[in-house]
Amino acid sequence: MEDSPHRRAGLSLYLPAILMGIPGQALFVLLPLYVIDIGGTPAAAAAIIGWRGFGMLIMGLPAGWMASYLGYRSTMLIASGTILLAFILYGLSANLLTLYGIAFLHGCGSSTFLLGRMTCITSLFEANERGRVIAVIAGSLRLSTLLGPLLGGVLVNQFDFSLAFVACAGMMTLGLLFTYMYTQERRTISAVLRISAVPEFIRTHKSIFYTAGSAAVAFMFLRAARTILIPLIGVHLSLDPVTIGFVVSMSALVDLLFVYPTGMMMDRWGRRITAVPSAMLFAVSLGFISFSNSYESLIFYAILAGVANGLSTGIVMTLGADNAPEDRRGEFLGFWRVLTDLGNVSGPALISGILFIGSLQFASIVVGLIGLAGSIFVHRAVDAELKEDI
Repeated sequence: MEDSPHRRAGLSLYLPAILMGIPGQALFVLLPLYVIDIGGTPAAAAAIIGWRGFGMLIMGLPAGWMASYLGYRSTMLIASGTILLAFILYGLSANLLTLYGIAFLHGCGSSTFLLGRMTCITSLFEANERGRVIAVIAGSLRLSTLLGPLLGGVLVNQFDFSLAFVACAGMMTLGLLFTYMYTQERRTISAVLRISAVPEFIRTHKSIFYTAGSAAVAFMFLRAARTILIPLIGVHLSLDPVTIGFVVSMSALVDLLFVYPTGMMMDRWGRRITAVPSAMLFAVSLGFISFSNSYESLIFYAILAGVANGLSTGIVMTLGADNAPEDRRGEFLGFWRVLTDLGNVSGPALISGILFIGSLQFASIVVGLIGLAGSIFVHRAVDAELKEDI
């Protein structure tokens, strides 16, 4: 029991993931409502959230250098402090332009923390342990997705936005303290990758980026498309916001049920055992969801998409950890984050572009076809067995 990966990760990774994840997910309710409350438009609210994503994309590579130069523990602590500062600033600012900058800062901190945590997992856990550890962390994100928005709404109703942001900052502080007290550093001494050496680094690992990296992008694309399509189809069916929210929650709940079994299967039988069925279910559920003509059919496809997402629990992080070279983990995972962030951005962007020229059904079919092609690629790109040299 002493060598259990969960015992080692409990206070250093799992608890901080929940303490930081809940306020992180609450932000997606708090920030848009706050922007509107101070006189902004819904478009401004969406744009400010978008700047957080832009910060994550921009910081992917610099975060990799930070992890290599400072170590993952210091990187996680600096990133946590940055996110904490962002929450405090949210509560103090009532200016839209300032909120753009704060959201960008928040995104930079979030990307850096995720990169530092992935470097930590890759350093401290063996290949046959990572699937379970990452699955639990991914499960904490899904639990935060259920609890965070609810907490944000309750805090605003009972108090005000400033106190809600302060409460979120308080949870972030607790997460930072647990990270500080319980995260152990195990550094591999290596020179930091020079800017001039980046092209050679990419060429050296291009086969990984083309194969496993493309599979990771496909999963991030499908996940992002799922979060957009379900609410849009609900609106198309004239469902009220409460009903649409229930459909999304049911999909998330089913997703949560698959978290740990997926991690166990990946560790025991390899990554492909869950990755391929997940991509195929994504293709079917997202390809046919726009043909829903009732609440019952929508919730069926939403639950199917939840199963698909559950079966891909942790696959993106696990593939990155599996393929990261021991002497260049930080830099490699920095590039990996850029790839996955591109997949996360491309889903909503493609759907938005299609909706300018076509129908919702057409957008859904295109996403389904991409998912089908992705499932074939995932089968070829994802290793069936664990690598022996990791």
